[in-house]
Amino acid sequence: MKAFWDRKEKPYVLIVFLLPFLWMLGSLLMGQYFPDPGKLLMRLSGIWACVFVAAALSVTPLMKIKRFNWLARYRRFVGLSAFFYSMLHLVIYLLLFAGLSWRWIRSDLVEKPYIYAGVFALLVLLALAITSTKKMMKRLGRNWKRLHRLIYLATIAIVLHLWWQVKGDTSLAVIFTVVFVMLLGLRLISNRKKLKKTIASATI
Repeated sequence: MKAFWDRKEKPYVLIVFLLPFLWMLGSLLMGQYFPDPGKLLMRLSGIWACVFVAAALSVTPLMKIKRFNWLARYRRFVGLSAFFYSMLHLVIYLLLFAGLSWRWIRSDLVEKPYIYAGVFALLVLLALAITSTKKMMKRLGRNWKRLHRLIYLATIAIVLHLWWQVKGDTSLAVIFTVVFVMLLGLRLISNRKKLKKTIASATI
């Protein structure tokens, strides 16, 4: 079954997770985002980054339901997709929005502090992506789970990033905040139950 997953499924799963990127790239090449492609693509890539972060947070709670155990096979893909679209969000900002202009970027760093929250979240996702392999899991041991709990901090930073830049329409910020709060709540409740079971078994 493992060989089937490695040889047969991965290319198709990769294509599925790349569909939003391919759609954005195709639309850009066809000129659908002009005259200001940077602004719209930043919004779209940011939305997909949030979607995959939410998906990454939901995998573990769903896996506790037997019928969703198969999600374990796609957990790494989901996490890497969250990092990929977050990185894409930054690249689009640098290339299409700021035009690689250091003056523009320096001005934004002063006038738009929400950038720091976004960069912090991206750095956390980078650390999680680098340590997502089986070799890194074995090398880090128990510290692997501790490190990957930083996804909670990254999620909080994403929420700050969303709200800090709100000027008028708050719909996206509200939607993702509600989703993230619910998912973080589920994860915290689950971790608390595990801690109670561990303490109970240790005292017997």
